[in-house]
Amino acid sequence: MTRLSLLLPLVFVVLLASCVQVTQEYPMRKTQLAVSSARDLPTTFVSGSKFALSPKYLDEASLKPEQIKNIYQLYSQEIIADFESRNFQLAEQGQRVDFYVGFGLALSTDLTDKAINEKFGVTPGLSSDSKNPKGSFLIYVDDGETGQRIWRGTAQGFVQQDLDAEQRHERVAIVVDMLMSQYHSAE
Repeated sequence: MTRLSLLLPLVFVVLLASCVQVTQEYPMRKTQLAVSSARDLPTTFVSGSKFALSPKYLDEASLKPEQIKNIYQLYSQEIIADFESRNFQLAEQGQRVDFYVGFGLALSTDLTDKAINEKFGVTPGLSSDSKNPKGSFLIYVDDGETGQRIWRGTAQGFVQQDLDAEQRHERVAIVVDMLMSQYHSAE
């Protein structure tokens, strides 16, 4: 009986340990990201809903137009991939749109935290670093019918100039995933 009473808890612990799922964690020190979001309305969209991208650009920016175009293209691809992986469909031109996904990117020299907070109302508040410029990724979801804001979020990180194309793509994927997981978790 003594062996059986010792064996049962051991079997229980082994079974319990085998049921634990390990989720991928992003190494925050390595990515140096801060993320914040707010849900404005409890609206959700059903699988198969159609969305359209609505990129927003600053009137004046420190980067060259070609650099801005390339960065926006990377973020557009990741946003589309995120929504399509959750069974939403990118609307074709002329199709009815259920929701719009607006987004913008800016360096802290072009758009300050104060301006983000005043105009967008969500700032993750990544501390400034005099050695590295800070970049912000702002994104929101608006209802296609009413135009009302459903959700908004911001990610901030330090711009890393030394990344190759593959590393830059991976970083964009991490930024979009971290922020969009907050939107999708509230659905």
